[in-house]
Amino acid sequence: MPSNSAKGRLGEDRASSFLDACGYRILARNVRVPGGEIDAVCLDGTTLVIVEVKRRDSRTFGPALRAVDARKRATLRRIAADYAQIVAPSAKIRFDVVTLDGERLSLHRNAF
Repeated sequence: MPSNSAKGRLGEDRASSFLDACGYRILARNVRVPGGEIDAVCLDGTTLVIVEVKRRDSRTFGPALRAVDARKRATLRRIAADYAQIVAPSAKIRFDVVTLDGERLSLHRNAF
């Protein structure tokens, strides 16, 4: 049985392929910044998109999207602002979430 980190990497790999198929240009993955990590930084047209990837193998704890709670959203907003200030201070930013519920992939554009 794969470890949780291996499952996470596989989920992020699937999400990246999915985003690419949706027309996103993936700029970076697993970007470590003070206070956290951004799963993927993409361009959708001219919009800088911060993507959070969540995977759930079972429904025991609810759907994957539920894991992106208020605390996680606040953290992502804060670290994305710091990241964007350095790499693209005038960019329009959007937050998307890719969920993997079992084998089902979903893209939640402008999730928060």
